[in-house]
Amino acid sequence: MNVRKLLQSVVPILCGLAAIMMFAAAAGAQEDHPPLEVGIDYNYVRANGPPGGCSCFSMNGGNIWAAYSFTHSFSAVGEFSGQYAGNINATGEDLTLYSYLFGPRYTLRKSDRWLPFAQVLLGGAHASGTYEPALSGASGSYTSFALIAGGGLDIDVTHHIGIRAFEADYYLTHFPNGVNGRQNNLRISAGFVFRF
Repeated sequence: MNVRKLLQSVVPILCGLAAIMMFAAAAGAQEDHPPLEVGIDYNYVRANGPPGGCSCFSMNGGNIWAAYSFTHSFSAVGEFSGQYAGNINATGEDLTLYSYLFGPRYTLRKSDRWLPFAQVLLGGAHASGTYEPALSGASGSYTSFALIAGGGLDIDVTHHIGIRAFEADYYLTHFPNGVNGRQNNLRISAGFVFRF
């Protein structure tokens, strides 16, 4: 898959969503919460590097993100994450995975304390290490398209501090693996939210 062509087709969609959100904000959406959120999370990723079956393995890491609310419920989100696994499936091989993602988030604000949300973030991922099934023919380093889609629950502690109780995401990457060039991963996160 040509990542450049895929990103060229996705960028206009994201720009359109941003324009819609800004128009809705200008149309009179009232803000009863701070518009800027910044978060830091711990991540657990159940990775599926090789094609077929599941020679799955676990990765641990974290992410930082920022979200700006354009309306009462819609935000634009940017996120950077990194995960690492060493001695994968007792092979002595390792893998480090970084991603940089952007996209919209919808937060259901029917409560002052419980804030469920859903989001779809698109961007890129970079993998490096010695784990060959995930980096087939890539000389130990590769960059690909990445996507996460999922949601979670934030719980407000104060007006400016919250806890990300959980987040569960489908985490898609497109690294070469000798067959289909696709990894279907699961990411679970928890952390803290700061509002300004």
